[in-house]
Amino acid sequence: MKKVVNIGGQKFLVIDLMKTFTLDIEVYPGDPPPVRKTIAEIEKDGYNHYVHELADHHFQPHADAPNHQNPELQHSGIESFGIDYVFNDAFVIDLSQKPEAQNVNGVKFLTEIKKEYLTPFTRYFETKEAVVLRTGYDVWLEKNLPHNLQLLPYLTPDAAEFIASFENIKVVATDSMTVDPPDTNIAHKTFKHKLLVESLVNLHEIPEKNRLDFTLQTSPLKIKGATGSPVTAYAFVKI
Repeated sequence: MKKVVNIGGQKFLVIDLMKTFTLDIEVYPGDPPPVRKTIAEIEKDGYNHYVHELADHHFQPHADAPNHQNPELQHSGIESFGIDYVFNDAFVIDLSQKPEAQNVNGVKFLTEIKKEYLTPFTRYFETKEAVVLRTGYDVWLEKNLPHNLQLLPYLTPDAAEFIASFENIKVVATDSMTVDPPDTNIAHKTFKHKLLVESLVNLHEIPEKNRLDFTLQTSPLKIKGATGSPVTAYAFVKI
């Protein structure tokens, strides 16, 4: 999940923020499960070849495209996010230990992300390019526990507006499967011009002393017209 690497003479601790995709992955309630189909077998054909059927938003993490929740942006699929959204100066706001956080099945996480939790980090919003909101739900994802729509972490409308007000923030990332409560999409619409990355894992692996200053990689697949895609995500921490 993490490894020390040398890039151009600089050492980095690299943390893998992705979960290995499996066919038994717990998906967003109501989504169909992923399917693997065999189109070639090594015993018969000399090679193996599979087709995987998975939704745009199955992978952990995945990115949302503008056309996912914005009727006026149906021309903007996930391919609209270029290289500017791949490597960015980032910081984590860890909310998992807030008094309002609840303990469910041995996992402590915060469900409602309020503006008041974000304003103490204003100077980082003003200078960074990516914000990562950790609620503690990354541990739930890692355990592959069933999801309850009423428990999924989300942002209040004013919290989303606060983040969106910083034009320099290009990437908004979270360990939740969504940024809105059930049957709403206010935050999704608020972030329509930013790369929204959901379902990050292993955020607790980023050292506490480095959580306000690291480089975040978020690389979606360029699938034209897709409403979202898997994301290759790593945190690069200078050491």
